[in-house]
Amino acid sequence: MSMMLRQWVEEAENVVIFTGAGMSTDSGIPDFRSPGGVWTRMAPVMFQDFIASEENRIEAWRRKFAMSDELGTPHPNDGHRAVAQLVANGKVSAVITQNIDNLHQDSGIPEDKIIELHGNGSYAVCLDC
Repeated sequence: MSMMLRQWVEEAENVVIFTGAGMSTDSGIPDFRSPGGVWTRMAPVMFQDFIASEENRIEAWRRKFAMSDELGTPHPNDGHRAVAQLVANGKVSAVITQNIDNLHQDSGIPEDKIIELHGNGSYAVCLDC
């Protein structure tokens, strides 16, 4: 951590950390939007298309399971562990993430400290139940 950032964190009364795809690339999870990212190899299934078409839902779930098989079981990296330590030390009140990989939870951050903007790929909820 740079000296200035370290000083800001030490002096701050309330720190919130925002994370995105780059946080988990060192854990072997590709990002989606950068050159070579997932969306350069295939177009995303948009929510409205997912809802409107059974064929699109089947394709989206096929991709999800294929990606899960390809990735294996990723583990938190040094970045996740550093954030978890800041939370454990009481310096960080919340971690807001775009990631769906559950690695913040796996690093030891309590669920009530994590806000997942795009949901979580570790579980699903039926939209009709």
